[in-house]
Amino acid sequence: MKLPIDEMKPGDVRCGKPRSLTMARALALSGGPFDKPGWPDRNLHTDADVARSTGLADVVVSGTQWEGYLVGLLVDTFGMDWFNGGRLQIKIPRSVRIGDTVQAKLRLDEVADQHGHRLAKMTVWCENGLGQEVMVGTAECPVGGQTPYGV
Repeated sequence: MKLPIDEMKPGDVRCGKPRSLTMARALALSGGPFDKPGWPDRNLHTDADVARSTGLADVVVSGTQWEGYLVGLLVDTFGMDWFNGGRLQIKIPRSVRIGDTVQAKLRLDEVADQHGHRLAKMTVWCENGLGQEVMVGTAECPVGGQTPYGV
């Protein structure tokens, strides 16, 4: 099966589909168990008053939710190789609010030889609808089904 990485060269950028972040999804991820008495849990991801008490203007979406969109793009790009040694390092420089749109992106920086194996190295990020980076980082993934990490 041919994967997107097989056609990529350094400098190429891939984009995930833009996704709108909704309160329903925030509650499902951050609200705790659905059958818990008093659901949802009150926290800065589910309750505007709690968010304001921490100094935020409103509810912010958990970074785990849109980190998943980035991982989805990596899996789409590398297939099973991502699960055979893919690594991700990220930082979150700004919050994402309910109603924002987020799009995951990656740029292939190089495919290096590491201990006799090919290793793709990338810059990764998520942008909001204004084009601002809300997640930034790097990723690397073995290419061709073998990990260069000795695992």
